[in-house]
Amino acid sequence: MSLDREIRIPFLHGMAAGATVAARDPLYVDAFRPSEYTAALLRTIEIRCAGRVMHRVLDIGVGSGVLLCALARLGAGELWGVDINMNAVDASRDLLLAEVSERRVQILHGDMWGPIPPAMTFDVIVANLPHFPATIPTPGRPLYWCGGQGRGTIDRLLAGLSAHLTPDGVAFITHHELIGTAHTAETLRRHGLAATDAMRWTVFETRERMVGITPATLALDCESLRYYGGYAFVDACILEIRALSGRRPE
Repeated sequence: MSLDREIRIPFLHGMAAGATVAARDPLYVDAFRPSEYTAALLRTIEIRCAGRVMHRVLDIGVGSGVLLCALARLGAGELWGVDINMNAVDASRDLLLAEVSERRVQILHGDMWGPIPPAMTFDVIVANLPHFPATIPTPGRPLYWCGGQGRGTIDRLLAGLSAHLTPDGVAFITHHELIGTAHTAETLRRHGLAATDAMRWTVFETRERMVGITPATLALDCESLRYYGGYAFVDACILEIRALSGRRPE
């Protein structure tokens, strides 16, 4: 891929811009256009995985395939991905075949950990899953990609991490603080894991997104949620997750 081609792809632009790129580049699939969360996770990978030995890596909810492509460019050998949407599986396979054809690629269709062999471990696992605690339909996006499961999505992800990370492996996941940071920390501890912030930023949440959140969710201890008049702001982060030294999962 030429540098010029990379610059011209507007990952965070609107659908009209995406349609223009799609006409020039068949690998651009607007339905899987990366979000600001994908971009943050991508940047984290580029910084934290540079120089790291990565024999086998995994992306849960692979979407467009760009995160696996980034890991391949950083030296990852085997590329594994899972997505519940068969169109995402096809799009990821196409992108990786075109960009890193020399790598071994396994893109599987299924729900989260389901398609992964039980004994399979990975040096790096990444995930950017839709876990906003309210379903907000978005034009051009599948409904399952529009949040709604909140805590449940992250809990299912965390439950499988310890079994699929190598002893010195690391996971990078996107995390919205409205689902409860303390809950995440305790869930990780029970599985013999711990997290630190690899990146943190503040997002503006529209009225349409906030009105879909239940009072019980809003009652969670979320120190970063603040209002200025009718405008809501809350933090999001990329969590870097590793095994607790000397601990075994409960």
